[in-house]
Amino acid sequence: MVEVDDRGWAPIHHAASRNYAASVERFIETSGAEQLELKTQDGVGNTPLLLAVMSAAQQTVELLVLLGADTAAVNSQRLGVTELCAMHGHMHLLDYFISLRRSQLNIFKNLIIFLDSNSAKEALCAGSIIATATVKTPGTSNSWSPSLIKEGLVPVLLQVLAKDLGDVKQYALNILHNILKYENVKEQILQCNGFQVLIPLIQEEQRKMLSSVINIIDELVSEKNCVEAMCTANAIPALVNIIAHVNNVNISEKESRESILIPAVHILGVMAEQNADCKDTIGKQEYLSVLVSLFKESESRKLLIVLSKAVANILSKHPKNQDAFIKENGVFPLIQMEKSKHKVMQICAINLLNRLVEGNPNAQKNILESNGIAPLVPMLKQSRTQHMQEAVAEALWAVAGTDVGAQREVAARIGVNLLVEFLGCQSHKLHLIGIMGLSLLVQSPYDIRDTVASTNSMQYLTRLLQSHSENVVLSTIRAIRHMCLGVGYIPHRKNQAAIANSKGLNFLIALMVKSHLEMIQVEAAHTLAAVVLGNTANMELLYNSAGFSHMHLLRLLYSTNEEVRLLAGAALATFAFNSFCQQRRIVGAGGVQWHNFKTFLQSEQEIHRVHAAFQATVLARIIPDNESANTSALGVKILVDTLQHSTSDITLALAADCVARLAHTQSGVPDALVAIDMVPVLCQLLSSTSEEVQGCAAIALRYLSFNPQGERQLLKRCREEPHCMKVLLYYSRKHKMSPSFLKRWSHLKELRLPLIRNKNACMQTGAVQTKTSKSEIQQEGIQFAVQSTEKAAAKSRSSNPRPSRTRNNTGQTSDLSISSPETEKSPTEDPFTPPILS
Repeated sequence: MVEVDDRGWAPIHHAASRNYAASVERFIETSGAEQLELKTQDGVGNTPLLLAVMSAAQQTVELLVLLGADTAAVNSQRLGVTELCAMHGHMHLLDYFISLRRSQLNIFKNLIIFLDSNSAKEALCAGSIIATATVKTPGTSNSWSPSLIKEGLVPVLLQVLAKDLGDVKQYALNILHNILKYENVKEQILQCNGFQVLIPLIQEEQRKMLSSVINIIDELVSEKNCVEAMCTANAIPALVNIIAHVNNVNISEKESRESILIPAVHILGVMAEQNADCKDTIGKQEYLSVLVSLFKESESRKLLIVLSKAVANILSKHPKNQDAFIKENGVFPLIQMEKSKHKVMQICAINLLNRLVEGNPNAQKNILESNGIAPLVPMLKQSRTQHMQEAVAEALWAVAGTDVGAQREVAARIGVNLLVEFLGCQSHKLHLIGIMGLSLLVQSPYDIRDTVASTNSMQYLTRLLQSHSENVVLSTIRAIRHMCLGVGYIPHRKNQAAIANSKGLNFLIALMVKSHLEMIQVEAAHTLAAVVLGNTANMELLYNSAGFSHMHLLRLLYSTNEEVRLLAGAALATFAFNSFCQQRRIVGAGGVQWHNFKTFLQSEQEIHRVHAAFQATVLARIIPDNESANTSALGVKILVDTLQHSTSDITLALAADCVARLAHTQSGVPDALVAIDMVPVLCQLLSSTSEEVQGCAAIALRYLSFNPQGERQLLKRCREEPHCMKVLLYYSRKHKMSPSFLKRWSHLKELRLPLIRNKNACMQTGAVQTKTSKSEIQQEGIQFAVQSTEKAAAKSRSSNPRPSRTRNNTGQTSDLSISSPETEKSPTEDPFTPPILS
């Protein structure tokens, strides 16, 4: 029998505890192998191996294991080598036992069971050792984490977090954070309803573990399906509450409030980005006001960057949140961010601005009115990096939205020179913005084509006709047309010449003939018509080009694409405008038919009716299957009806523009326009809030002032409404009005006659009610138009030889009432001198 001391320990126990490996070995040799499992008689029942583990006696532990000691042995407290190592923090011994790879000793499973103990002391020891073991040290391999995860560490961690074990929770959070990067950990958290455990930790009164919890959630939130689980666990109210009351949170000295705010804000941003319901929740509960307040109060650059990205996600494609942000005065801190000299801050502010205004006219208007783009314009001009220029330019264009007036304002703020610079860069985005900006500026009724002509814009545009981007090519074609042809079909000869000199005609012809897209073909044809209109030199170049023929354009009249057919008619009308020669060439190529226009004239879309009305009126003489006088009268009637009843500024501007064109076209049409009271209708439009509508109406009235009856009506109207004359003079600074009209107006001013108070002159209706009904006025006007056009046609037939009957593309014959080549003017006579009417 082995002798024990008063403590109940045998000599081998003392030797093992004191790491006397030689003595331990001698005791076993002399007393037998039973000494290996001899337990102390002190009520604990430790074996020599357990005592050696407690003392971290590495040499003795290895000896005992080598001699055959049971590594799975436990004492009366159910503590084995795993638990004792954990309690005493002996990491090196745990590594040794793990290296033994003994099936009866599962260190990882035992540690996890020890962590799940109801004893705070045991759980704390296990948590401490596992937390240390799962930290990834650079340059070393860590095999503990995968094995622990495999043995079920994640569910146990969540169980620990759900218990009331004080500091053990902090170790559990640290472990969870350490192992998040490993495979399947995030999926396991989701499967175990981990957010139902984590979110309440944010709401605890003491919030000692707040930073750890928020950082874990921040890493989890980007995972698939996590956002929905977080919504279910009411993460948004908890996070917003923390952001709102962060100053009341007790945090450690090592932490800062920024370390809590940044991940909390980022989580909200990611949730909004991935789940539309989260955006709704933030907007409905007015949580957005908390974020706007944080914008105003924060001075941390890092926090502002994260905050701007999160708010951008919350506002993106969500009009209610966008409006709420504006209502909370979020625009002011946004402008302050734009003024920052820090590039990342600027880019974040630009991105937030984009998200704020996208698809929201109210937000766009608010930004423009509050001058929110003021810091962007100098930023755009000073920046020379393409990436920055793209970001700023896109933001500016986003603020402009779809409103033509706003787009023109933004284009004007950018400036012609910078827009032209965009055309010469390598960015397709900047190409499009440059093209659209210049195109809008030259479409303004107050013409700036001379300014554009003084730059190299036409050379750049010609080069862009060869772009690989179809959008760029289409936009370029349209821009060239607008630069060559203004309101009322007033050509700009410098730009027309610049296109011809840069071989733009050749590129346009090639696009019309060879492009695989019908839209590009028809747009190219329409622009060709604008480039040669009223320009003898360009006309000769066009017809000397072997590839050009009206047949290409006539074929497009039968396209399956409605817009292509409408544009084909517009191109033909532009070629034929005030040119008998061009009309004859169109007929020779196959001609047009009434059905090409009838569908559009009866369209439910008023913009289509307006386009078709102008086209039919211009081409009335060469439409063989409908009386030309009736065609012209119908076209004029549609324009009058549109100007009287349309509520769309775009449609009104187009209709007024068409009237301006027709006001200096073939004989009889201007008389018809005046006879059906077009002058008072146009004068009404001078009070429009749209600059484009005002300008187009003023230019149309300028042409009608050359008509004696129109002159009298306009004088009377200007006496009734003096502001009309101010608008007329403003938009006529570059184009002369009738000298007779101006002379008579000057005479009236000298006489200082009182204003005319005519009850029937109503600015709201835009019509002078001198007849018993509108139908009577229109009927008499149409009859006058028919009679005037018939007289003009008869006069033309009596003074010119009867043309031969020409076969058109449908096999029918048509009788063209146009003058012969011997007696008419040059085929490119200037169609823009107002007619001298008796």
